[in-house]
Amino acid sequence: MKDKSYQLTPIGKKVAAYLRAKRKRLTDESYRDYESGLDKLARYFPDLRVEDFEPPTGTERLEEFLDYQWDRSAPTYNKGLSIIRDFFRWQIIPRGPLHGDPTFLIERAKDRQVHPTTFPRDQRLAILAAAVELRDRIALRLLLDYALRKGALRGIQINHFDYERHRLIIFTKSQKVREIPIPDAAFWTDLERYILESEAQPHHHLMAQSTGRYGKIDPTKPMGPHGEHNWWYKRLAAAGIVAKGTTKGQRMHKARHTAGQRVLDKTGNLKAVQQLLGHASIQTTGDIYTDWDIDQLAATMAEVLDDDRPTDNEPNSKLIPLNPRKPLQNRTIYRQRDSNPCYRRERAAS
Repeated sequence: MKDKSYQLTPIGKKVAAYLRAKRKRLTDESYRDYESGLDKLARYFPDLRVEDFEPPTGTERLEEFLDYQWDRSAPTYNKGLSIIRDFFRWQIIPRGPLHGDPTFLIERAKDRQVHPTTFPRDQRLAILAAAVELRDRIALRLLLDYALRKGALRGIQINHFDYERHRLIIFTKSQKVREIPIPDAAFWTDLERYILESEAQPHHHLMAQSTGRYGKIDPTKPMGPHGEHNWWYKRLAAAGIVAKGTTKGQRMHKARHTAGQRVLDKTGNLKAVQQLLGHASIQTTGDIYTDWDIDQLAATMAEVLDDDRPTDNEPNSKLIPLNPRKPLQNRTIYRQRDSNPCYRRERAAS
């Protein structure tokens, strides 16, 4: 964040000290998120000190701030709450002036279950076909075929590709190292052509940053989040999926869902999808990819109900007694059965 004027406020001074202490534990992206959230806090309460947030008064003030700042979306509300909560817990004695945690009684917002959407086959192929540049085609295949997150895509350097084992090393959002197998020979051919034509060095980024008025590329720096966002929608516009100039409505995460759903539809192996997506728990994978489960349930129910259908040796003329406790000759048959031709034939035969 370029504007550091929030540090002139009483809370801002504490924020600066807190961020200095957390700097070694946060990734660059997480650090920007923390500073952005705490910047809003310092500017919302420019005259208050940390001591003024002693509960219960401090709890009410923070609830007011959270509702004002992030009331429309549960994920962003909970993210903001997590940042604010960690900051104020850091301010509790002996490190800070607070005796209690003002965020202790603030509840997280309930997440609305998200229904994952995917690109159909024709759209997926159109996105790849419209990518004229090799760099774009490589990046799009990593998104649509290998389920990379946008943050992992920005961090890829040329030396992260292992040509001998056909692997890609990526760094996840929690800074864990993962390997993605890439068995497609055409992918490696495109990558070799890109390296030769662009004279890429091992430390260069695949998604490099554009600097300057004329869009000069600095391959030693990764593309920023906004630049990647705009790049994605330009690729969708080139494929005719969105109108030119559109910048919302088709998130990049949709490509990740597309890759996971394709593997699940092809194999039915939820464990393979978990490995592709890098989920720590298979429950996370199962909670997200429910379409396949519903389709399988429908097919299973069709098979179960098919067992109840009569075969050639079991005609539809079986009669159900009105009262199964009474003997067959003494029971009363449903009136509608009297008009059934099958029932009449059985009566005549008996």
